[in-house]
Amino acid sequence: MNLAPLYIRLQHYDRFQVDQIMSASSHNKGINDNEINLCTLLIALSHDIRLYVDKMAIDLRQGSCILILPVQSYTVESSNKEAQLARFTFETFKIEGMTLNRVVHPPLLCGYPYNLLFSQVKQVLGNEAWINNQFCSSLSTSEMAMMQGRLQLILGLMAQLDEQAAQLQNKEKIKLVQQTVQYIEQHYDEDLSVEQLANMAGMVRWQYSQKFKTLTGKKPTDYLVQLRIEHAKGLLCNSTEPLSKIARQIGFKDEYYFSRCFHKLTGNTPREYANIHLQTQQRTVIDSLGRKIHVPTGATRIVTDGKFTLGELLVLGISPIGAAISIMKDNVIYHNKLRNIQSIGYWADPDKIAPLQPEFILLSYYPQDLQELDALAPTVVMGKKFRLFERLRYIAKLFERSRAAEKWITTYEDKVRLVRRQLADAYVAGETATVYLKLGAKYYVMCQTGLAASLYESLGFRPTPKVIQLIQQGQAWIEIQQHQINHYAGERNFILASPQELQTIIHCPQIATLAELTPSKTHFVDFTWNHCDPITRERLLEVLPSIFKKRTM
Repeated sequence: MNLAPLYIRLQHYDRFQVDQIMSASSHNKGINDNEINLCTLLIALSHDIRLYVDKMAIDLRQGSCILILPVQSYTVESSNKEAQLARFTFETFKIEGMTLNRVVHPPLLCGYPYNLLFSQVKQVLGNEAWINNQFCSSLSTSEMAMMQGRLQLILGLMAQLDEQAAQLQNKEKIKLVQQTVQYIEQHYDEDLSVEQLANMAGMVRWQYSQKFKTLTGKKPTDYLVQLRIEHAKGLLCNSTEPLSKIARQIGFKDEYYFSRCFHKLTGNTPREYANIHLQTQQRTVIDSLGRKIHVPTGATRIVTDGKFTLGELLVLGISPIGAAISIMKDNVIYHNKLRNIQSIGYWADPDKIAPLQPEFILLSYYPQDLQELDALAPTVVMGKKFRLFERLRYIAKLFERSRAAEKWITTYEDKVRLVRRQLADAYVAGETATVYLKLGAKYYVMCQTGLAASLYESLGFRPTPKVIQLIQQGQAWIEIQQHQINHYAGERNFILASPQELQTIIHCPQIATLAELTPSKTHFVDFTWNHCDPITRERLLEVLPSIFKKRTM
């Protein structure tokens, strides 16, 4: 429950001893009877107190807090002659912009006890709760302000109990929905309805559907249909049974409805899909998730995410029909090769991939929509931690281009030897080097990706001890604060920035200080060279001599 938008104004605070039977009206001294918006908060300071709210009995224990609405009446009684109650009477206002609009009560359960720890209550109320005066109606302005703050703390503790209960209830509901998901996966071929699943979870349909979508990203019916279609694809490729029988085997009563659903999810009718896959030879590969994927031999309609796959595909002579190139077009040196590739956004978006009718999807990360992507085409997830040669060989093996991969690797290694001989007088192998990336006001240290990978893996530079620690932790890069720049400095430092920032970077005090640490060994490089793909890595070798010869700060 959120109390933040409320302003609370304390009208009265007192503490009284409970007699055998005490009515509420007898405790309202000093309170205007015409005030119809005043709420009352009662706090049990002792055990054995019985409260009657609208004649309904509620037993309070020490530390119990209960909110009484203006329209409710109450009486209290106790067998303990020394039983005590603290009482706050207050108004609440809703804050809307610069105005206060009166509301009836805080968003708490009214007439229901919140059993707080008595130690918490005692700590919040302070010594004022234990004074010997029976009636405290003459508090000073400062005392009222102090007690108002304590009232707000008590109400906040009550709200926390509500939140904890809601979170616990929500976790239990998610657990019940998860059980129905498992049930769907085991009984997808049966006649399942959302009402039946909702009953299994003990929820009404709308609530169940909402929780299901939160958990899976799909409506229950969509999830069930997609699961059935996945099983249908296997049957279509390995069976010559009529569609009506296949439809019944996976839970569809209507062959035509099955065909419509299949076409919607895959872009092909069931028979078209079967013909394509029966005529196409397939190979089984195991991806980084340990899944066995049946990939078509000679696939030409390939979609990929791009960051660690697109350059690799291109150097192998494979041009995908779609890739996540929305942020790559202006930031890679091979943008001219992207003209005939359709953009699928910033990641592998199933809605943008589906119209391309791919035969194969290659990703360098684990997507949330993996099941949906699998429904479009065989989807292989590649290991994130692969280095350049590992990535290239892995992708080449998928597409039976291993010979092309080895040829490129041999050519690249020959070029590395040539460049290192050319730069023999410019640096000494074994020097420590650090690569910084400046993007606006933010600074990053590159660990073993982009330009740093070329320096460490090909040119013989070593990371500094701090960068080595980051690499061992599995970091590709980290953001740092300006005052930390010198902490990572190597014997030679490379500053990556946009072409615009390179014009003014010499005026940055932190960079100037870094350059003073390594005079003539601080180099400024266009950030388009900060990529790990083979095209960038190979072309970088051609410009490295000019980078080292270029005047430094």
